Amino acid sequence: MPAMPATTSRGLHVALSHDLNITGAKIKVVNDAIRKTFTANASGAVLEFGYSQPDSDFWNGVKYYGSGKRSRIRIVRSPLADAK
Repeated sequence: MPAMPATTSRGLHVALSHDLNITGAKIKVVNDAIRKTFTANASGAVLEFGYSQPDSDFWNGVKYYGSGKRSRIRIVRSPLADAK
């Protein structure tokens, strides 16, 4: 089943929240409209995803740790119909 791109910031917010919470963890996704990013805190690390996603099959972002280190992350996206 191919992933479907969400085209609005609200649609992206809903889809990202769904995908981050699939495991049952309650991760709150914050929409930073000024910086055009979504931010979430997961297990002590800050995850940051830009509005513009180059790959419709994955969420591409950066994982920041408390010490300031960061690494690129990719999370598989669910079809948009599943996120609603």
